[in-house]
Amino acid sequence: MNKITHLLSLCLLTICTLLILGGCANQSKKSSSDKLNVVSTLDFYGETAKAVLGKNGTVTSLIDNPNIDPHDFEATTKTAKQTANADVIIRNGAGYDDWIKKLSDKKSISAARLMNVKDGQNEHLWYNPETMSRLADELVNVFSKKMPSKKAEFKQNAAAYKKKVARLNSELEKIRAERIEKPVAVSEPVFDYSLEKMGYKVADAHFAKAVEEESDPSYTDIKNLQNKIKRKEIAFFVYNVQSDSTTVKNIVNLCKKHDIPVVKVTETLPEGKNYFNWLQSEYRQIAEIEK
Repeated sequence: MNKITHLLSLCLLTICTLLILGGCANQSKKSSSDKLNVVSTLDFYGETAKAVLGKNGTVTSLIDNPNIDPHDFEATTKTAKQTANADVIIRNGAGYDDWIKKLSDKKSISAARLMNVKDGQNEHLWYNPETMSRLADELVNVFSKKMPSKKAEFKQNAAAYKKKVARLNSELEKIRAERIEKPVAVSEPVFDYSLEKMGYKVADAHFAKAVEEESDPSYTDIKNLQNKIKRKEIAFFVYNVQSDSTTVKNIVNLCKKHDIPVVKVTETLPEGKNYFNWLQSEYRQIAEIEK
C-alpha cells in the first residue's frame, strides 16, 4: 500500500511539475510575442517611437495631418479608445497638447520634461534636435522595462536613429560657422530653438509672441520691425506659412520689396515629409542665404 501511495505521489508530482513548466513556457511565449501599443500626440514623436520600437509593436499618432492645429485638437471616441489602450503615451508638454491628459491618467513621456521646459516657455521643442535624441533614449528605457528581452534591440534602433539626428546637428553647426552677423526677425517663435543653435538672435520677440497668441502686435512693435526691414538690419525673416495673420503677410511683402530673404517654415510636419528631410529643407534655405 505504501509502495502504491509512493508511486501515486511521484506521478502527481511529475504531473504538477509538467503543468508548472508548461505554464511558464506559455507565459514566456506570451511575453516574447506581446506587442507594445504606443500612442503619440504628434506625428514626428511617433516617428521617433517607430524607429526605436521596430517590429515590437504599433505606434499611433493622434495628429498626423498638417492642417490640424494641435492647440485646437478635439478628441473623438476613437481617440479616447486608442489612448485608453496604450501601453506608452508620448506628448509634447509645456501646455501644447494638454488635452491628452483628459483622455488618460496614465503616466506619459513628456518632451518638455525631458528638456526641462516649463509651461509658458517656448513649446516648439521639436525644432531642437536634441529633444529627439533625449526622447529616443527615454523610449529605450521605457520599452525595455516592458520588454526586457528586447533591450539590446531597442538600444541598437535608438543608436541608428540618433545618427540621423547627429547629421541635423552637423548642418546646424555649419550654418552657425557661416552665420551673418545680424539678428533675424520671425513671424512667431516656432523656429527659435533652431535659430538659437545656429547662433542667430531674434530681434522681434514681442511682435512674434503677439502673433503666436493670435492677438494684434502693437503699433510700436510693427513700426520697429518695419524699420529694421527697410534699413536692412536683419539677416532674414522666418515666416510660418501656416499663419493667417494679415499683419504677418504684410511684413512678408515688405521683406520682398526690400530684398530681405524670407525663410519659410511650418509648425506641423508637411505631408510627404519625415522629421529629418522636413528640417533639412528649412535649414538649407538659411545655408543658401549665407552663401
